[in-house]
Amino acid sequence: MNQIIQKDCEALYKEHGMEWSRIKNTSILITGACGMLPAYMIWMLIYLNEYENYHIRILALCRSAERAYAVFGEYARKDYFELIMADVTEPFQVEQELDYVIHAASISGSQYFGMDPVGVIMPNVQGTRYTLELAREKRAKGYLYFSSSEIYGRIEKEFIEEKDCGYLDSMNLRSCYGESKRLGENLCKAYSHQYALRTVVVRPAQTFGPTMNLKQDKRVHAEFVSNILNQEALLIKSDGLSSRNFCYIYDGVFGYFKALLDGNAGEAYNVSNPACKITIRGLAELLVKTFPEKELKIVYANHDNAYLENPYKKQSTISVDKLKALGWTPRISLEEGFHRTVRSFMEEN
Repeated sequence: MNQIIQKDCEALYKEHGMEWSRIKNTSILITGACGMLPAYMIWMLIYLNEYENYHIRILALCRSAERAYAVFGEYARKDYFELIMADVTEPFQVEQELDYVIHAASISGSQYFGMDPVGVIMPNVQGTRYTLELAREKRAKGYLYFSSSEIYGRIEKEFIEEKDCGYLDSMNLRSCYGESKRLGENLCKAYSHQYALRTVVVRPAQTFGPTMNLKQDKRVHAEFVSNILNQEALLIKSDGLSSRNFCYIYDGVFGYFKALLDGNAGEAYNVSNPACKITIRGLAELLVKTFPEKELKIVYANHDNAYLENPYKKQSTISVDKLKALGWTPRISLEEGFHRTVRSFMEEN
């Protein structure tokens, strides 16, 4: 196990705000298993099995066994780890009993919003429907749906709370992501109301960490990490004045599990770190100072023609008071988070 990930998981286990023993001897299905956020959740489950004898049955749904073995290595062959090769947008079967279902399969890369909008929509709608049905059939204790802060659209508030809802143009192609995430959330609410299935929604901010796929992830923070590793100039493809709400994966994973286990049924929770809100230009300048040995520079360029610019440039701060009320608090600064991320990738290479 990567040393940075192991240290993160060890620290998470010692968090006093989480009763990890509640998922001991359970079976947990996670879709989109090789994605950045679900992969880190799986690493946490692996840690609990390997170092704390939790005997958790991990069912990892993905579309590529090759990718799964590349991400999880020898652990994907452990007796407690089962790969389920399936497309979440098609019906699939699971023979085992399930205690928890975590639906994180999604296409979140903005480069796909213009290239494959139908492919973006389906995991958030059909995939949500199929996994909700599975959780209902298995009488799961809990169902966690990964939504996004993009569901807020254009909103004129200093602090965005879960009850807020801004403008999204359904006829704007880029809305394929935000609108389908919204519908997925409503499906969760419907199943909670109609079938008494305990569904909880998380809305992650821009999250970064060691499980980012630097070859495919075109979000600015992932590209900055690639630039740092390659000692390239930090490339900004805009004026850099739009702000982002960031969160290091350690805080994110703690929040996801906290929502799954302690969140109220049929409700949504923002997962962000208000102390990590910063403009793109500000992030680039911070990284130049954080890694002085790299002698980084900042350059500006235009997006390629396939990129769909987000028309709802957010300057608001995402409120996390609701999740904090459950006993969660973000702890990792931007500087420390990017230090851990870069060190992790350097360890892999």
